[in-house]
Amino acid sequence: MKKTMYAILIALLPITTSYAQSLSQVVVASSGATISGASNTLSFTAGEATVGTISSGDSLAQGFWLGAIVEITLSNEDFTLEVQTTAYPNPVTDYLNLNFNELAGQDFEVTLYNTNGKQVFRKELKNSSTNETLDFQSYSTGMYVLNILQRVTNKSKTIKIIKQ
Repeated sequence: MKKTMYAILIALLPITTSYAQSLSQVVVASSGATISGASNTLSFTAGEATVGTISSGDSLAQGFWLGAIVEITLSNEDFTLEVQTTAYPNPVTDYLNLNFNELAGQDFEVTLYNTNGKQVFRKELKNSSTNETLDFQSYSTGMYVLNILQRVTNKSKTIKIIKQ
C-alpha cells in the first residue's frame, strides 16, 4: 500500500508543480505616459518600480523612474508672455505701469486679487497699447496678486504686487 501511495505521489508531483503560482510584472497605476525622443521611447506609470536595467550612459538597476532619465525635453512651451510683460514700480504707491513691449495691440485680461483670494479689480484690455496704467490709490496697504491673461494664446503671467 505504501509503495502504491508513493508511486501516485511521484506521478502527481510534475502535474502539481505545473499549476504553481507564477509571478509576473503587473502594475496598477492611476496615471502614466509614454515619452518619445529622437532615438528612445520610455513608457511609465507614476511610481512604477523598474525591473532590470535602463542604460544610456548612466545605468539604473532597481528603483523608481523618477529622476532616472535626465535631459529630456518634455515640451517646448512658448514663454513670450513671461518675458515681454513687466509691471513697475513694485512696491507701488499710486499707479502701477504695465508694459507689454512687442505684445502691444493684443487683447489681455488683467485681474487683481487680495491676499484672501478675493478679486478686487478686473479689466479687459482690447487692442492694448505698449503701456497701461492701473490706479492703486484706493487700495489698502498690503500684498496683491496681479494676473495678466493673453486672450489669443490663453497664457498668463502672475505677479506679486506690494502696495505701500
